[in-house]
Amino acid sequence: MKTLIIGNIYVGAITNIDNLPRTGHDIVCKNHTVTISESAYNVATILKNFGIDHTIIFPEGSGIYGSIMEEEVKKGGYEIKIRDNSKDNGYRLCLAKSNEGRSFITIKGIEQNYQNNWFEEINIDEYDNIYISGYELEGKRGQMISQWLSKVSDKNIFFRPGSRILEIDKDTLETVLRLRPIVHINEDEALKFTDKKSIVEAARAINKITQNTVFITLGKDGVMCASNCEYRFIDGFETQVVNTMGAGDSHIGAIIVAYSMGYSLGDCCYFANNVAAKVVGIEESRLEEKYFKIEDYNIYDYLEAKG
Repeated sequence: MKTLIIGNIYVGAITNIDNLPRTGHDIVCKNHTVTISESAYNVATILKNFGIDHTIIFPEGSGIYGSIMEEEVKKGGYEIKIRDNSKDNGYRLCLAKSNEGRSFITIKGIEQNYQNNWFEEINIDEYDNIYISGYELEGKRGQMISQWLSKVSDKNIFFRPGSRILEIDKDTLETVLRLRPIVHINEDEALKFTDKKSIVEAARAINKITQNTVFITLGKDGVMCASNCEYRFIDGFETQVVNTMGAGDSHIGAIIVAYSMGYSLGDCCYFANNVAAKVVGIEESRLEEKYFKIEDYNIYDYLEAKG
């Protein structure tokens, strides 16, 4: 099964700090890493590691950030399919507190200016799966992408709305949800989106809208998978948390990997929990090749033990 990943790539700086600075204060970071990231590229990295056929499409602009991005993605073996010299790419600063959440400051770039002709050369017949995140669906670009998706049929759409789910235009969101996507969302996002008190109620509400599987991630507690009114809780892996950035992207990436290999939903969850546990144990947001050993993710050992 081949996957089309639609997304953007930012040059990002991850700054590890003890506490967020207060107004007028000056703090010193513990560690500073400059990389390229974003949901789509993190997902693509997981698929690449496991040898799953895929294509990622993203715009490259003209400027210092576009140049940094081009150099890095070419190192990763990816071809740049969309070029637009009207503006530079965006930049994202991540303020990451130890063992806690993170805050972002985003400087917008060419990825805000999607054009309809960017999709003209995509041969959708090549693909079985499509991945899209909520970050790509805000504003006018979201309208363009959702309308293009609405013309696509017989594809598995994996949708990770993310923390910006309530910022997506209502018509755009409804268009995507009518396509019966497989939704991947965390507990807080699910409760806010559905205005429910429990994740089971939230899952039931999302199931009713999409008539398809929903994965609700629960941090260290693993994930709940809901499909056809059946709910499963798959425990997470114990690990030393270093950085939670990219964990959700890697989790859905691993779901797509396992799904493409024909695993059951429960086994997909186990596999994804294992991958996400590795990602939160490293400083970077992507499971780069230097951290990856395929033998660490042998699901067949798990299946044998499970009987």
